[in-house]
Amino acid sequence: MLGFELLYHADEAGWSELTTMTEGVTLGLGEEADPTPGNAVPVFGIADIDVGRNALEAAGVRFDGETMVDDGMAATAMFYDPDGNAMMLAQDLTSQG
Repeated sequence: MLGFELLYHADEAGWSELTTMTEGVTLGLGEEADPTPGNAVPVFGIADIDVGRNALEAAGVRFDGETMVDDGMAATAMFYDPDGNAMMLAQDLTSQG
């Protein structure tokens, strides 16, 4: 099998996830109302977003606002590397009851 396969799609959130040929790596695609060059944001899945965020903040990493929770689906936190490139932590909340 070559390419990607749809893992998840949510019209209301403008979000899709695709599997890759690398175990544990998915590709997420988000809909943007006003796309501009450089909109690609690497997202790192994490088991506990609070622990990850606290560790990065303790190392001096700058975050863009508070951690956001999307209706029990995911918790996300945007942060920046030393060059100002945006990155994101994301915790899947769908399996938590």
